[in-house]
Amino acid sequence: MISTALQVLIVDDDIGDRRQIQFALKHSGLLCECTEADSAEAAVEACQTKNFDCAFVDYKMPGQDGLLAVTALREVLPYLAIIMSTGQGDELVATEAMKRGAADYIPKAFLTAQTIARSAQNALEKAVLRRKVAQQREELENFARVLVHDFKQPLNTVLGFASLIERGLEDGKTEQAGMACQRIIRAMRRMGELLDTLHAYTQAEDCVEFEPLDMRDVMADTLANLEDLIKLRGARIAIGNLPTVTGNAAQISQLLQNLIGNGIKYCQAPEPTIQVGATRQEENMWLFTVKDNGIGIPEKSLRTVFEPFKRLHGMGQYEGTGLGLATCKRIVERHAGGIWCESAGRYGSTFLFTLPEA
Repeated sequence: MISTALQVLIVDDDIGDRRQIQFALKHSGLLCECTEADSAEAAVEACQTKNFDCAFVDYKMPGQDGLLAVTALREVLPYLAIIMSTGQGDELVATEAMKRGAADYIPKAFLTAQTIARSAQNALEKAVLRRKVAQQREELENFARVLVHDFKQPLNTVLGFASLIERGLEDGKTEQAGMACQRIIRAMRRMGELLDTLHAYTQAEDCVEFEPLDMRDVMADTLANLEDLIKLRGARIAIGNLPTVTGNAAQISQLLQNLIGNGIKYCQAPEPTIQVGATRQEENMWLFTVKDNGIGIPEKSLRTVFEPFKRLHGMGQYEGTGLGLATCKRIVERHAGGIWCESAGRYGSTFLFTLPEA
């Protein structure tokens, strides 16, 4: 059962047919809010002001072609789940409707609560899959573009200083060799960090086993992994009462490590301070907070900060891959939770995320 109301658009010039679809939807078990349109033009106008989940589009309307309506609606809402309805079954119409972007096809003679529910669920699943494929394609394009840039930097460093060493050896001048070797080592460590972070980001989508997790144990493992950084910066970590949740220990530890590590790294205060706590929410969820006294996040970046390769600072000021918070978002969503950030500009940030209780 879908828990939130589906926004459904019914496009049909016949008021009786529109009422029939509404009646079937009402008895289908789906929670819906319906909007009616008696023409393709009215439907397109409605889509420009409202984001619909699903649309039932009549094939035959006076002076109009339902197939053209499907194309027009998809241009406005690319991931709209469209179901073509006709007065009679026609395989050719069904095939053409699918080519144009319809997710399903149903003759009006078969419009019942059961067929409506089945068609709507099928269309929505296809729309979700289409959206996910498009997002993955966009992510891959971003990956290719950014990774080429990020990997070229350490490679160019290695090539440049290797050439310097080579020329020095040819000329019998070895005094710069040590410095050049150190720069090469740092560049290769940077490349290793990129590979490790990229691996963690892709792993966040893998199928993993969920089990009851005592967050106190997960936190202990997280702090052990961050021990060197905490000592180096003299950071203070304050941990409140932590509950037991359902999740994957390795991924939740990675989530906490990224958030706490960022709070320490992006801090100019003499003593970085991180506060971690949790409160129980409705619907069997726990709300976790990771609050720091770091440099903060501008309000305009609070939403985009979780996008892959989104860096708020230049590489010279703070090193990073731009995948840390994107990985956090993937992990939390993989656990059926949500994550967001609150910040008062230069006065620290609070990251909040939800996880299901055990």
